Amino acid sequence: MEIYDKIGTNYNQTRKADLRIASLIEENLSLKREGATLLDVGAGTGNYSHFFSSKGFHVTAVEPSGIMMAQAAENQNIKWIKGSAEEIPLPTSSFDGIFSVLASHHFHRLEKAISEMNRILKPEHFAVIFTADPSTVSKQSWLFDYFKIVFEKAISTYLPINDFKLMIERVTKANVKMIDYSLPDNLTDHVFASGWKNPSLYLDETFRSSISPLASLETSTLNQILERLEKDLKNGIWYKKYGNTLKEDSFDGGYRFLVWQKN
Repeated sequence: MEIYDKIGTNYNQTRKADLRIASLIEENLSLKREGATLLDVGAGTGNYSHFFSSKGFHVTAVEPSGIMMAQAAENQNIKWIKGSAEEIPLPTSSFDGIFSVLASHHFHRLEKAISEMNRILKPEHFAVIFTADPSTVSKQSWLFDYFKIVFEKAISTYLPINDFKLMIERVTKANVKMIDYSLPDNLTDHVFASGWKNPSLYLDETFRSSISPLASLETSTLNQILERLEKDLKNGIWYKKYGNTLKEDSFDGGYRFLVWQKN
């Protein structure tokens, strides 16, 4: 929670719900009635909660950071609960759908959190987790070259995606569908790899301020990375080595959806 208290003050400036991500979540929740009840676990400032509320769903948002919650816009269709994913004070089998967007790597006890989500979900209904596995990102990419230390730290934090999938299956006794999600070059939710086609974005303090792996780096280490990147953009080295990136339509930043239906 401490890192999100740190980055929370500017979070809404750069971390806006992306319509494509939100639509994929909605599609995989397979909601069958208007006004369905949804649980957003690790909701942050509620950007994705607001997306679903705007579509007529009744959303309960669970978030441990008071600074994040304080930035949430008022919305009568969103109920906020300050708490952790591992201990959610909600009744068993009480929600039509559950989702979590890039929060699961901050859960302190991941298996317990998955068990809680599955407990609260109604039978025959769906849960969707949007997560990432940094170990799947190409080591030939410019992001890995310049931000190698970020990837190394993240790899030690994130559960490998196949292990995550198997763990959910073990805990829930349900089959889990995994969906790869390659990043477009105009993502409105500025996750770490969202600037894959625009390296100068990483020189922007506002862009960096709401990205937890950058905000958690030691200042001296981050400055060394940024100085190298800025220098290589100015002298043309970046374009010489990685200019072909600008011709690509998407980038595999390791982002994945995990979907299951409660038995």
